Amino acid sequence: MRFSVRLHDAVDTDTVLRRFLPVLSGERGERRVAFAEYDAATETLVHRWSTAADGAGDVEDGPISVEPARIHSLLADDAGGDRPLRPADGAPAWVLRDLLPGLDPERNWVRTRAVSHEGRWLGVLLLATPRRWWLPKKSDESMQAGGDVLELCLGRAYALRGGPGMFGGISALAVSSSERVRVQEREIQDARAALDACRLKLEAMESAAGSATEMLIDAHVELDRRGTRVKQQTRLLYLLRQLLERNAAGIDAPGLAAEIVRTVAEAFEGHRCSILLLSPGGGPPELRVGAAVGFPSEVDHGLVRIPVGRGISGEVARSNTAVVVRDPDEAAALPTVGDEWYTGTAFVSLPLISRGRVLGVLNLTNFREGTIDNSELEQLRLVALCVGLVADHARLAERLFGEPAEG
Repeated sequence: MRFSVRLHDAVDTDTVLRRFLPVLSGERGERRVAFAEYDAATETLVHRWSTAADGAGDVEDGPISVEPARIHSLLADDAGGDRPLRPADGAPAWVLRDLLPGLDPERNWVRTRAVSHEGRWLGVLLLATPRRWWLPKKSDESMQAGGDVLELCLGRAYALRGGPGMFGGISALAVSSSERVRVQEREIQDARAALDACRLKLEAMESAAGSATEMLIDAHVELDRRGTRVKQQTRLLYLLRQLLERNAAGIDAPGLAAEIVRTVAEAFEGHRCSILLLSPGGGPPELRVGAAVGFPSEVDHGLVRIPVGRGISGEVARSNTAVVVRDPDEAAALPTVGDEWYTGTAFVSLPLISRGRVLGVLNLTNFREGTIDNSELEQLRLVALCVGLVADHARLAERLFGEPAEG
């Protein structure tokens, strides 16, 4: 997220928020943004500023009385340490509507974070993004960086509000009204002269501040991106280790198949995942469901048979080639397999291979973020290789379907 916004003369909280919140809401107002001011004396949020529901870029404000714990129980702890974006799934609907008037919590993904400066809790930032698959995934990184910059701007505004004024007052002297007026006129003239002398310097500082803001946001985005990737890789290795340990411990075939789809779905936030294995024995080659999560209850997995070469999964098994779809245009060029299998326009279907043989297909779809990026795709390919080795070592198809293996 790159932007230029005048902040050098934003010396109060209201000005900062009215200039900054529309920037966080996006160029087209694709998300709702709100900031609620925290009052340490009452330990409540007492005033809120929020972008308008029509996406016009206007900022509305008004008094509120909300305990921060109703939004998220960890906000108080975050205020004194790391301040990540947290999902506000547990917040009551009326609380979210107090902060973002007109919001439908069922149709928006709401996240929140504490905002503090030098140990002082300033308030709470809320972001509401429509639950749509086509929104860019990296918006989270920009929002985290934008929240850090908002902290700096609000901290400066609070410091200026609590400090001395720009001009000192005149001592109470026993002078006439005319003399007092003359003293004030001289002070005004001196101040104007000082401002004229500093004009060029202020313009240069404004330009430098705009560049520094963009550089700071870019740096935060890059740090968040790398940190997120490291966390994802660490979690993936942990889940794979659990899967291998359970296989080594001698888990039964249905349990192993269920553990595979649960692990993959959890690691990549795909709400629908299935492992299809080639049926052993004679007859035309066909795929059968070993295990699946996220499918409608009316789908009887035991009755599903997919001939090799038919549909997406059958074609992946026949060609030994992965199918990766990440936007609607790509999906339109491929055959579909029915709504009971894919309800989103982005999905991944990977062949399971071991010792040069195709054992089946691993499917993943309905991603929480709507799609999957290149880094996650490479990780998923690695997982498919591991799953193929595990399925081959455990003779998973033969044990699941109770039929003798060929040869």
